[in-house]
Amino acid sequence: MDNKITNIILRILTGEASKEENIMLKEWMDKDPDSYRKYEAFRSYWSEQNYDLCKDKILKNVKRRISDEKRQIQFKRLKQSKAIDYYKMWFKVASSIVIISIFSAYLFQTEMYARITTSDQKQIITKKNPFGQKSTIYLFDGSIVYLNSGSSVSYLKGFTKDKRQIELSGEAYFEVARDDNRPFTVIAHGVKTTALGTMFNVNAYSKKEVIVSLAEGKVQIEFHNEPEGYQDQYLVAGEQVAYNSDLKTIKRGLFNPKINAWKDGVLFFENASQKEVFEALELWYGFSFLISEPFEDEWRINASYDNQNLHWVLGSLGYIQGFDFEILDKKVVIKNK
Repeated sequence: MDNKITNIILRILTGEASKEENIMLKEWMDKDPDSYRKYEAFRSYWSEQNYDLCKDKILKNVKRRISDEKRQIQFKRLKQSKAIDYYKMWFKVASSIVIISIFSAYLFQTEMYARITTSDQKQIITKKNPFGQKSTIYLFDGSIVYLNSGSSVSYLKGFTKDKRQIELSGEAYFEVARDDNRPFTVIAHGVKTTALGTMFNVNAYSKKEVIVSLAEGKVQIEFHNEPEGYQDQYLVAGEQVAYNSDLKTIKRGLFNPKINAWKDGVLFFENASQKEVFEALELWYGFSFLISEPFEDEWRINASYDNQNLHWVLGSLGYIQGFDFEILDKKVVIKNK
């Protein structure tokens, strides 16, 4: 970004931008889709840095101001009638809240920017999703992380001068902004995936197995829990590696691109067993499943559901596999027909 756009973004984030500057920023983002990603990364990083710096100070000032207002109200109550004092008390409290809000906003928007460069850059940021919830994380370097449900990532705020490293538990899809001087690395259960700029998915829900699927570019995969000499893997677009730490096996091959479509809301099953189907549904929707009685035949499900709700998906599966279901709060009871 050139200096002019950078200054406009800073003025917008501090609440000082004019109407014309807001229009200029919008025009800049409209020209190039990648510009919006850069702005979101900048805004996200700004929010993390400033909130961490000012939240304690704001809270302290809020408590102090409220305490001062209460003392003043109590003093005036001794000199005034109860009715008049009642209304003045609430007026004072309301006024103090407005003043505090304005003061807090001012502190957040101006003072913190001067201190951002001296903030503690060693703070670890952790993002975590419960079952049934996905999220998108915009990193300061311009990279994007699509975090699946029941997953978490941790990383050093701002990264470091020579590397960008993220620790993952669960599943995430990474769109990595290219930086030849700072490799981007994802570590999941001892499996280290490194790229300069590319797109790939890491599935590490199981501590026993980690699956890396490469959509674009190239990546290097290292196995830190294995003895020296364990061969690193290099993937090109369309390839996948599945590493099993218990069996000490590495399976390499091509993969169906649809397996990465979860980030777009597509639930995909490929030759899935009954156990795999219900585990995926629990993770996807955040519901627990109770099977009233075992199914006689094993399942082999091949299907995809594009942003469908749980009732619709269960209706479709129930028709195919012959079962009824009942949804109770966060629990689903499956009944064989």
